Amino acid sequence: MVKKSDLGERISQLSAAVVGDVCLDAYYFLSENLGPISIETGKATRAVERHTFDGGGAANVALNLKSLGVGTVDLYGVVGDDAFALVLASVLGKGGVSNCTVTQRANWATNVYNKFYCGGVEEPRVDLGNFNLPHPEAINELLTRFQSRLSGYDFVILNQQVIGSYQTEVFQHQINALMETTRGRTQWYCDCRDLNEVYFSTVHKLNREEGLRIYLAHHKEGSGTSLSDSQLVRWLSAHWNDTVVLTNGEDGALVAEGKEHFEVPGVHIIHQVDTVGAGDAFLAAFASAHRVGVGPQVAANLGNVAASVAVQKLFQTGHPTWEEVQTGLISTDYRYNPVLAANPLLATYLPGTDIEGIAKVSSPTPNIAIFDHDGTISTLRIGWETVMESMMIGAVFGEDSASATKHLSTVRAAVTGLIARTTGVQTLLQMQALVKLVEDFGFVGADQILSAQEYKEQFNTKLLKLIHTRTARVKDGSLSVGEVTIKGALEFLQRLADGGVTLYLASGTDEQDVVAEATLLGYAHLFQGRIYGSVGNLDKDPKRLVFEQIFGELSRSQGGSVACVVFGDGPVELREGKKFGATAVGLVSDERQRYGLNPAKRNRLVLAGADLLIPDFSWGEKLLQHLGWKL
Repeated sequence: MVKKSDLGERISQLSAAVVGDVCLDAYYFLSENLGPISIETGKATRAVERHTFDGGGAANVALNLKSLGVGTVDLYGVVGDDAFALVLASVLGKGGVSNCTVTQRANWATNVYNKFYCGGVEEPRVDLGNFNLPHPEAINELLTRFQSRLSGYDFVILNQQVIGSYQTEVFQHQINALMETTRGRTQWYCDCRDLNEVYFSTVHKLNREEGLRIYLAHHKEGSGTSLSDSQLVRWLSAHWNDTVVLTNGEDGALVAEGKEHFEVPGVHIIHQVDTVGAGDAFLAAFASAHRVGVGPQVAANLGNVAASVAVQKLFQTGHPTWEEVQTGLISTDYRYNPVLAANPLLATYLPGTDIEGIAKVSSPTPNIAIFDHDGTISTLRIGWETVMESMMIGAVFGEDSASATKHLSTVRAAVTGLIARTTGVQTLLQMQALVKLVEDFGFVGADQILSAQEYKEQFNTKLLKLIHTRTARVKDGSLSVGEVTIKGALEFLQRLADGGVTLYLASGTDEQDVVAEATLLGYAHLFQGRIYGSVGNLDKDPKRLVFEQIFGELSRSQGGSVACVVFGDGPVELREGKKFGATAVGLVSDERQRYGLNPAKRNRLVLAGADLLIPDFSWGEKLLQHLGWKL
């Protein structure tokens, strides 16, 4: 395996060609207000506040290769004799891509995707170039130009995605012939919607729909209805006798090479995303890493991370840099078991219990247990999501009541998605994501946007009003501790503490509040000072700090692995636990009644890597037995 520190340097020595459908992406950001009435037509006009241009199709793949550090990248395709070709040439030049396209002067318009945005929402796209007619002279010129430089390329990417591509049967025949002449010297990669069967001797990157279409062409109708992704990718690899990457959007990818196949988990992203160009970013990172000797599984993981970087660059065709991919590798959170997460009917349970078993627990008897707080033990803060949703929606719109009326459903969907993706992280980090959301929607002027800390203070003020009554009632005895904690939680904690298990409490809530609430509810002493919460520093995530401390200091002192279980109702603590090899127990708890299942939690906890799921701690005895505790 190539070391990460070496990879960027080795990629920089590569020379690549991208041959395919060259496109231009045009972004227009419209004013919310209609423009003046046109004198000629009598109709209202639309004013564009700003606009940008970027590469699309093969041009985007080429620009991504350059942004990832590939030394030389040449782009081949056909453009029209029009102004858009000049704009595209400028975009390619700024991106460091050598423009080797051919201009067809008649019956061809440069492929342009015109994208209009208003209030953060994309309107119907306007496309140019759908009725192009390729001319043999242009094709011959392109092939001659490409062939003259082919011997200098380490790898070639073939791209095809538009209707009416210039890749005619004559072109296809010539490309296949060139593949044969360069076998063993130049590596070829194929990312084509309709020509995978044509370009046979390549590494293929495609999605399930494209792969299934090919499978069904060789099998009787209906035979693919129960075909799994792993079965499909293995069949495709055997069919082409080459490496195949089957991408699956946010759920990652599958790779097959020879007799081996691998599942590469998707990347969990907390920010709003724009999926345009994700596949191109994946392909560029995968191909460049694979070509310098990185195995297909690791290369596909690099592709996933590159795609995750690209999709977080909103309203643009995002180009990840190698530095961004390296940073992403360090902090990446993955999505596990997406099929199981999406379908509760596939759930299996420990005999005679409501404990869902997802992965086998094979670690030694745990001597450490880490607990999340809110929703795992305490229910004092139940309803915080509703408070945060209202506060975030208000922050996005600011004083713009007109936009709030028009775009409320869109903003609410973005806000609820953000909350779902960030449940369990520090509140300050959630507010940092809110700042980005406010900026992306653009309803609030730049000088009116608050800092993450200021938004956090707004949220805490509203939340304290919600929980003040509950804490007051606990203090005066009108609410018992049992009525504001998950069923069986206190007894379970006491059982572990009495049995000598070292307990930690880690929360994204401010540390002084966690300590105060645990003290109020009577179990702070069980943790013997090992209570961690947010201290207002994004570089010191309390849950990550706990795991680093445990698996760092204790592992060194004990000279071996640390047996640990993490309990939580949010994805963050489970993902952190998985990174360090802990057993992850997810609480799919219904906080309002303090026992039983809340189905909304199951999906995100399975995706976070839970090994077991429990609705509450009433199954504590069975859980102790299953985890090997004899207390």
